[in-house]
Amino acid sequence: MEKRTIALFILGFLYLNNLFSQEFKKTLKINGRIQADYEFLSRAKGGYELNGFEFRRVHLSATGKLSPKIKYKIETDFAHGQIGFRDVYIKFLGGKVGNFSIGSVPEPTGLDMLTSSKYIPFTERAMITSLQNFRWGAGLHYENFNILKGQLGFQLALTNNGNNNEGFKDVNLEAGNNLVARLTGTPINNKEKKQLIHLGINLAYRPGKDLKFRPENHLGEKYHYIIPNGDKRNELGLEFAGTFKNFSLQTEYKKQDISNDLNLNFNFQSYYVFVSYFLTGENRPYKHGAFGRIKPKKDIDHNGYGAFEVVTRFSNMKASQAVVDINPGLPDNINNISLGINWYLTAHTRIMYNYITTDDNSSLGNLNGHIIRVQIDF
Repeated sequence: MEKRTIALFILGFLYLNNLFSQEFKKTLKINGRIQADYEFLSRAKGGYELNGFEFRRVHLSATGKLSPKIKYKIETDFAHGQIGFRDVYIKFLGGKVGNFSIGSVPEPTGLDMLTSSKYIPFTERAMITSLQNFRWGAGLHYENFNILKGQLGFQLALTNNGNNNEGFKDVNLEAGNNLVARLTGTPINNKEKKQLIHLGINLAYRPGKDLKFRPENHLGEKYHYIIPNGDKRNELGLEFAGTFKNFSLQTEYKKQDISNDLNLNFNFQSYYVFVSYFLTGENRPYKHGAFGRIKPKKDIDHNGYGAFEVVTRFSNMKASQAVVDINPGLPDNINNISLGINWYLTAHTRIMYNYITTDDNSSLGNLNGHIIRVQIDF
């Protein structure tokens, strides 16, 4: 009897699986983006000048579904003549219980970081994102944006410390992983009136590491803060965003505490505030804890002029006295102001201009820059 039951169960499973396989059609989409940048940097009092061009990003990806419950993506970046992993994952779609992924996915460390480079309103993300090693992290990821009928979202990641240009290979997992968690909510989300309030908090625990970053340009010189024998990093981030029709406001704050084996503590604090306004009446769309694609009301392919957006941002990064004491010559406080205008010719093509000025207490004066980007994605 038991053998017959098992046999019937197996035959039934094989039948249903065959039926299901016939009904579901596997999908494959090829996507990509090109961002070509001209960058002109100089110091107010002379002594430093850079005029440059680069392909900031050259992405190519394949994405699709193998079944209604299994999704995949393979995305690589070819900029600068190197191949680097970006989104490379296998995702199990769990519906109301959330989605589980293994592979490389952006770590849930904030609103600016989780908004794709295709959609961020400035050529570079704010300095606050420099507190994270890299946008992507390879490992285990979980997300659920179905809590309280979609009003709450929760994300969790356990990632390694491998290098993306080496496929995120990490043969030293015992040295520590990154544990990241994020909770977001939308107390107001009226799509008809185009009104949104986003609130978020994120936490991260990481192994110690030095801090290297540029002040919202990509070709200029880096600041390199050395943290001797740093072994642990704790991060706390707070997020807020609001949109009202064609106006939006976004701000984040983050604090990172780094300890070393001598029980000394070093910390960095950073925040930014930016406002965006569409002269042509468009609205920044929002989904799953991040902002998305701008679609002009009338693009150049339909006898229109596209969409025009003006943006301004103030960013600040502050290092504690303990950091400055062991990094003489580096600034303890950096202020960055960015002004920009974005022209969305179509939903997949835009031209961006940013003017940036960075006050880092240099004897050569502020660092000023002009950045022009031409971008397409498909």
